[in-house]
Amino acid sequence: MRNYLCKLWAVAAVSLFLFAGSASAAEVVLYSSNPSELLDLVTRGFEAKTGIRVSVVRLGTGEAMKRIAAEKNKPLCDVFWSGDVAVLENAKANFQTYRSPEAKGLPAGYVEKEGRWTASNAHVMIIMTNKSQAKDQDAPKMWKDLFMPKWKGKIVMANPEKSGSAYAQVYGIYKLYGWDGLKKLIEHAKILDSSSLIYKGVAAGEYPLGVTMEYAAHRYIVGGDRNVGIVYPSDGAFMAPEATGIVANCPHPAEAKKLVDYLISKPVVDEIFAKFSRRPARPDAADTEGLPPLKAITLLKSFDPIEANTLEKELLKRWKEIILSR
Repeated sequence: MRNYLCKLWAVAAVSLFLFAGSASAAEVVLYSSNPSELLDLVTRGFEAKTGIRVSVVRLGTGEAMKRIAAEKNKPLCDVFWSGDVAVLENAKANFQTYRSPEAKGLPAGYVEKEGRWTASNAHVMIIMTNKSQAKDQDAPKMWKDLFMPKWKGKIVMANPEKSGSAYAQVYGIYKLYGWDGLKKLIEHAKILDSSSLIYKGVAAGEYPLGVTMEYAAHRYIVGGDRNVGIVYPSDGAFMAPEATGIVANCPHPAEAKKLVDYLISKPVVDEIFAKFSRRPARPDAADTEGLPPLKAITLLKSFDPIEANTLEKELLKRWKEIILSR
């Protein structure tokens, strides 16, 4: 009997050890500003492939950077995905170096020089239209058309203090038309707290025009919404890479590397484009069917994510001043 009990305890102890080891190792915490349905897609796929459970906290890019900074002495997050690289560049001290083997073919400027962030996709910033309220022949053709009196109060954009993509849009307008252009845009636009409110509001007909991301508008078109249109401004659309990074001293570093590898791998970025219309950063990705090739779009050549990072405090300070004075 004693031998039986000893064996039973030994088996129980080994089982408990194995369970505890697997439970602590098979987890990774992800902070992300991406839509819930996209996060569901990648977390299910990653868990199925690796057996590693992903705990997701969804919040805006700016909020995530503040939380990661506040937690730097005891990080709770392993990986952040996916914010504008200008925002991640500004917060790169809170991320660790990691050069994923999946990042070998990425263009210059799509991997931070020390490997603290890596681009997963590239957003083209466009003007989204609701055709029932902004007929094709009357819709803006250029960014500066948004300054026309007829569009006052009929444009929406997100708050650049909370949204990385909105900050990229503000920086692009500044590069084209300076402070005067930003002032005119603010005078005519309604500023909403979330990027998702922009494309949802335009698609629903709440607003005629929205300054947003190409993929967000294109998803409605793919879904058969004939009321949604995309304008690639002839004075230069803005292309802003979005990236992922591993938090410095994160609790699950090995799992974090596997998640980053997965997020930027070719099968995953191809699936994300097929289902969510996001242009992959990888040049070897599948054709972006349904979207014009980048060479067919007039892009603002002076759009520089690193300069955008340098100017962020100044631009947002001036942004607040203009908002308060209107």
